[in-house]
Amino acid sequence: MLTSHRLDCFLICIRCLERFTDFTRLKHVYVVANAVSPEHLAVARRFVGRHANATLLDRGPRGLVPAVHAAQNEILSAHIEDVVVKIDEDLFVTPHWLEQLVDGYLDHADRPDVPLVMPLVPISPPGRHVLNRFLRVSYPSERQMYSGPPIEENWVYHRWMWEKLLHENLAEVYLRDAPAKYGYVGYLTINCVIFDERIMRRVLPFPTVPTAGQPTTDEKAFNLALARDKMKVAVLGRSLAHHYSFSKCEDYLRSHVPLDEVWRYMQEFTGAVAKRGCRVAAGNGELTLLRAGG
Repeated sequence: MLTSHRLDCFLICIRCLERFTDFTRLKHVYVVANAVSPEHLAVARRFVGRHANATLLDRGPRGLVPAVHAAQNEILSAHIEDVVVKIDEDLFVTPHWLEQLVDGYLDHADRPDVPLVMPLVPISPPGRHVLNRFLRVSYPSERQMYSGPPIEENWVYHRWMWEKLLHENLAEVYLRDAPAKYGYVGYLTINCVIFDERIMRRVLPFPTVPTAGQPTTDEKAFNLALARDKMKVAVLGRSLAHHYSFSKCEDYLRSHVPLDEVWRYMQEFTGAVAKRGCRVAAGNGELTLLRAGG
């Protein structure tokens, strides 16, 4: 898990993880904290302290190169033969996310052309691609709200999607239609993904110094490998996870869809399942920090 500057997002991320994840299923959990504030670091330390198989890596300076890439190279090289799940700080999981992600991985474990699996993340290019038919059929008069610029810079889509999720049960409506189990795309966003050595051996090591002609992000390295070797990403059609925002749209989204509202939605959406499946009490003491912003 990577966390850098969005403390309020990180709080929701770890609370959702603790509600819906059996941490004993995981060999090890790494939290890479990139140049975070003392308060943020304290929250990360408390999270790691609650899980015997967790380690905190506090790395700086701020940025993927060199700090984050160096940490990822260290972790992934030590687990080159393992199955890895990567999550960003502003990704909020939902019930049964890990079981569904692992099932998707196992369905494709023998396919060299599909080395990565990700959940359906509505605010992401792959998620928007998979949702395309559903959106066109369900919201034909609102097409201008979910088409247009790339998702990474489409603030209209960000706000529209979150308002549909929060106030019109878009996720539940979509799942009631029994969508296809998988969609396939030739690219990914790195917010939440499961993979193994089939792709790791193609992309490692990530660069730790700026080098002309080399990708500067892990996401770009994955996507270049996918394009070069004509491989695909499997997107789970029936398992959703929620990405808050891409950076270009974050300030606007915060002013129209505050994280307090998102947190209430995640509690309401997940509460009943949490009582059955949670091994770690969720608590809410740290979540008062949401009011301080990220």
